[in-house]
Amino acid sequence: SSGINAEYGELWVILRGFLICIEIISMSLRDIESWLGTNASKDTSSFQHRMYERSLNQILQVLRRIKCLTYGMFLITFTTLILYLARDVMTVHLISQQASFPVTAGQHKRSGFAATIHMEFGQRECTPQQNIIFTKTHKTGSSTITNILLRYGEVYNKTQLLYKYPSSTEYKKLTADRLLTGRDTANIFAQHANYDHDFLKSHIYNTSKTFTILRSPVSQFLSAFSFFEKTELYPAQTFEESVKLFFRSHGHDRYLERSWFCKNCANLVNANSVDMGFDLEAYVKSDNRDKFQADFLEKASKTWDLVLITEYFDLSLVLLKRRFCLRFEDILYLRSLERIKKERVEEPYTLAKIAEMQKLDIALYNYFNATFWAEVEKEEGIFEELAIFQKLNKQVQSFCVQGSRVGYQGTYANVLSPKGRENFQCIAMNTRCLNFIRLLEARDDTAVSEGELKTIASEYNDPDSLSLNQIIHMNRFENVIDLTYKNRFRF
Repeated sequence: SSGINAEYGELWVILRGFLICIEIISMSLRDIESWLGTNASKDTSSFQHRMYERSLNQILQVLRRIKCLTYGMFLITFTTLILYLARDVMTVHLISQQASFPVTAGQHKRSGFAATIHMEFGQRECTPQQNIIFTKTHKTGSSTITNILLRYGEVYNKTQLLYKYPSSTEYKKLTADRLLTGRDTANIFAQHANYDHDFLKSHIYNTSKTFTILRSPVSQFLSAFSFFEKTELYPAQTFEESVKLFFRSHGHDRYLERSWFCKNCANLVNANSVDMGFDLEAYVKSDNRDKFQADFLEKASKTWDLVLITEYFDLSLVLLKRRFCLRFEDILYLRSLERIKKERVEEPYTLAKIAEMQKLDIALYNYFNATFWAEVEKEEGIFEELAIFQKLNKQVQSFCVQGSRVGYQGTYANVLSPKGRENFQCIAMNTRCLNFIRLLEARDDTAVSEGELKTIASEYNDPDSLSLNQIIHMNRFENVIDLTYKNRFRF
């Protein structure tokens, strides 16, 4: 079946390879045996003929041994495949048991396989986090996490702190006058904005938790340089030459020494520090910059309850699941805004220049990378849970997606399967954050007129992304994990 091919493709290829080898060997054996039989009655007195016949007999013996060995390997591989299938059939049998679990605040009663694995790996005594502040950083995988939080809000009926329609995710200043009419407080905030502790704490309900994600600053710089099309500002024959031209153009040796301003550096240089509220101007003007930075790190360690790391993305999501008492279906994802062409810089001097400019982000990353692993070490069984999550996510991706195409700014865009287009979790996972947010704003902003809603409905009509009608009416509670496992075993 297609489901088995998707999951055990490598084993199928090996089995087919063995069958082809056995067929080729069998054909060769038949040809040699036929030749020997045909020439057995002929004059075999010549030395050359006897040597040729002897060589063929030796080849015949070798081929027979290879055939036996190939048969043995085929049987071992086939048995392995059967055992895998038997294990998964037993897993699917659990679905029919309709296992259920105690319902906690803010969650819907579920049954089936998704419920079973939650019982096995879930935190039975924890309460799901109701109120969440996510500091969205640039080019760190944060769009995927924003998508997770938007879906979480939709499935569990949590309100999002949104701007009036239409908004821009690059609008950095948080002001009350831009919030949706009649919604001064909400459960979740997950949009781009320079972190403003007092503002967010006053507009997100009490007991909120704050988290963010960071990426290796040199890698983040290169990704942002490509994504924000800085190569058009600094045209050169290669990407690396364009980066070099960037450094030669503006006297960047003065940056963070005599000036906090950096031309064309927005969302590029020390962007994660800025996203987290670091004051570059105050830093440059400070008499003791080391102390200023140390104070910021100390404050940050108390402000963010959890800091994830892009380089360990899946592990970060499992840690998030544990700390916020989420379910596996809550942290599923499809790749988002991942560039098809991976640009690289290899010259050590250029990499050193990037690191020099990114020194604030490097200090931030190194500090929270250490705290991340300290948190992971506290979690018993987290790597076993990580393996389960990666398997589930791979299977769900196979269920939801049937292909890919070139999408926004040269990034991958998924083409959903017919069944994926019918499931809210699949189609929501595949919706760009900006589109998702604007649809929510349009739906929830009481100031949007009927005419504007019709215009919005006509603009968002991609069959592989959410539409306004789906945002308003689509069933949120059909569990994609259960659907994936049921679909896998329909032969």
